[in-house]
Amino acid sequence: MSHLYVALTPGLPATPINLRDRVSQSLRESITSGELQPGRVYSVPALAATFGTSATPVREAMLGLARERLVEVVPNKGFRILEISLRELAQIDEIRMLLEPPAIASLAGRLSSLQCEGLRSHADSILNHANEGDNAGAAEAAFIFRDTLLSLCPNAQLVDTIKTLRARARAGYPKSSIDWTRFAATQYGLIEALAKGDREKVVRAIAYEVSRFGPGLRQVASQA
Repeated sequence: MSHLYVALTPGLPATPINLRDRVSQSLRESITSGELQPGRVYSVPALAATFGTSATPVREAMLGLARERLVEVVPNKGFRILEISLRELAQIDEIRMLLEPPAIASLAGRLSSLQCEGLRSHADSILNHANEGDNAGAAEAAFIFRDTLLSLCPNAQLVDTIKTLRARARAGYPKSSIDWTRFAATQYGLIEALAKGDREKVVRAIAYEVSRFGPGLRQVASQA
């Protein structure tokens, strides 16, 4: 697994650094990126060996991911990575549209210059990966950017709900070709709108991103 990281950007929340949280973060990223494959069962000892740690933090992390419906317990064997249907994706997007745009728009005009600069550094990371042709790195940087932005919202319960929905959805979204250079540019625009207090522009930007797969997913849901 190659996804352990600690956010050290000035002015932004740091990722918790205890071992269980770092293992959980890495496992979640490996699931949502497809590195850990849906339908497969993974044993705790095998995962612990991968991390070079004891079984306890891995088991605790997987139990937490089970509560997020990313995995399920398979008695005496380990944990199965759960698949997600297009119908469920459509339902998740519907909920996200209600929660995510207003949550992030609530930050408009409230971020410090240091926080905005920290967000720009995350957008820089997306752009740097894009310029190098590293689409996987750009996708991961984009996910981290949004998680970091959400972490600035004051309602911790709302943030936890949105992050859980995003992680669950990311594992099942159809693979698509994204112009990450253009995507990075939209994030700079989003940061500028937040800095200027333009709530309407922030809402439109987030709603557009959440609804990117919307038409196809809604059609599937309506036919189910």
